[in-house]
Amino acid sequence: MDCLHWFNYLAFDIIGDLVSLKTKRYEEERAFGSPFGMLSRGRDIAEVRLTPDSPPTYATAIEVLNRRGEVSNTLGCYPPLKPYAKYLPDPFFRRGLQAVENLAGIAVARVNQRLDTPLNEKNKRVDLLARLMEGRDESGNHLGREELTAEALTQLIAGSDTTSNTSCALMYWCLKTEGVMEKLQKEIDAAIPENVIVPSYESLKDLP
Repeated sequence: MDCLHWFNYLAFDIIGDLVSLKTKRYEEERAFGSPFGMLSRGRDIAEVRLTPDSPPTYATAIEVLNRRGEVSNTLGCYPPLKPYAKYLPDPFFRRGLQAVENLAGIAVARVNQRLDTPLNEKNKRVDLLARLMEGRDESGNHLGREELTAEALTQLIAGSDTTSNTSCALMYWCLKTEGVMEKLQKEIDAAIPENVIVPSYESLKDLP
C-alpha cells in the first residue's frame, strides 16, 4: 500500500479544517460537512472555479499541486521562459500552467463557499478564514475576496506537501526501525480504551 496517497488526503483535509473551507462533496452537497472529505472518500477530487461566478469543474487536487510545483520550479530557474511557456510543444508546460490555474481555482471555490456560509446559530465555529475576514488592511478596510483567496491558496501550497511528505517519512522510519512500532502500539493501547475506534486529540496529546 502506498501510504503517501493517504497522507496527501490527510494533509488536504487538515488544511481545509484549519481554514474551514466548506465544500460540496463530489456526489452530494453537505452544507456543514468535512472540509474536503478526501480521507472518507479515498479520492482527491476537488471543486474548481476559475472565477467566483464561473460554473464548477472538478480536478484531482494532488496531481494539480504536483504539476503546479514542477512547472513553477522549472520556470523559476529560467524566468524569461515564462511568457512563452504555454506555446512550447512539450505538454509538461501546458499541463503545468493549467495546474497553476486549477489550484487557484480550488482556492476560489473554497472561499466562495466560505463566504456563502457565514457564522450563525448553525455554524458557530471561528476558524482561520473567519479571523482573516475580521481583519483590516492599513486603510481600515476588510480584506477583499482576492486577498482571502490568496491566503487560502497559500495554505494549500505551503502546508500540503510538507505535511504529507514529513508524515510519510515518519511512517517509513517507524516501520524500518526495529522496536519502534511495538513501543508506539503499547503507548497507544495504554492510553485508549478498547471500545474507542477514533481517539480524541485530548487522549493522545500527552503521550511520551
